[in-house]
Amino acid sequence: MEQLAEPGVTAAGPRLLLQLIVPAVVTLDLVPQPGLQVYPARLHGAACALIEPSWDGDHDAQRKPFSVGPLVGENGVARWRLGWLPDDVPDVEPSVVRFGALACPVLRCDVRTVSFAELASGPPAWSAELDVLSLLYFARNGRDHPLPDPVLIVQSALARWNVFAPAELSVPSDVERELVSTVWLAAFDGRTESAPVTATMHQTGFVGSVRLALTRAAGPVTAGAFAALIRFAEIAGIGAQTTHGFGAIHLRRLNTAPPARGRYRSTAEGSKAARSSQTRSRRSEAITRPSGGSP
Repeated sequence: MEQLAEPGVTAAGPRLLLQLIVPAVVTLDLVPQPGLQVYPARLHGAACALIEPSWDGDHDAQRKPFSVGPLVGENGVARWRLGWLPDDVPDVEPSVVRFGALACPVLRCDVRTVSFAELASGPPAWSAELDVLSLLYFARNGRDHPLPDPVLIVQSALARWNVFAPAELSVPSDVERELVSTVWLAAFDGRTESAPVTATMHQTGFVGSVRLALTRAAGPVTAGAFAALIRFAEIAGIGAQTTHGFGAIHLRRLNTAPPARGRYRSTAEGSKAARSSQTRSRRSEAITRPSGGSP
């Protein structure tokens, strides 16, 4: 993320003391153990075990102060990314992380921090290109919506921002209205997938790339809020169950140029135009999907 400060890197058994410089992204490199199968409930449980013993907050709050990314294998190492949202970051000293009965030793910890003021002070943007790294879906009136709906994406980021950001940096209601009325899905390239939630249950969600944009009716203030929210979403996640490994995103690019009168084109130099429904397969070495799970 461009707005993040330089990382602090520690060896095994790090002490993550992030005082008043938040939100933060914590990336842990772990030693995967034989037989490791990580379901969303285990991701959530492992994150709570790291954070809650020293967190002096409301453990029953509807909106938890953290997000959890998927556990992904890279060169024999399991990489795990977590986001922290409010301003009372707890001390965390992980030498091992437990997923169910299996304990994975911590090899390395990378900490990147950024304040809400820094997120809000970046340049305005009229479009954003995102990679959705783990299943994204929205819960709507008891039904799941597994598509990258632009309004729901913005509303998800808005809700989390206004809960955890300082009051003076909350998004005004008139800016919210203009943002919701001007954001649109410029392009996407991806598919829906089903992954195990437990040994017997599955969840469907979207993975792939997304380009969100604002219409010409959006002014610089709204474009500034849009840019801040998308930067924040890379830390907070998007959609439902972000504390269970769902809705993790990577911000690939923000386009700070106001929209022209013609149609939008991809801001990624040399990339293929995103397709609407005909998608290509994307495969990665993911530890989150146990053998025998849905493809």
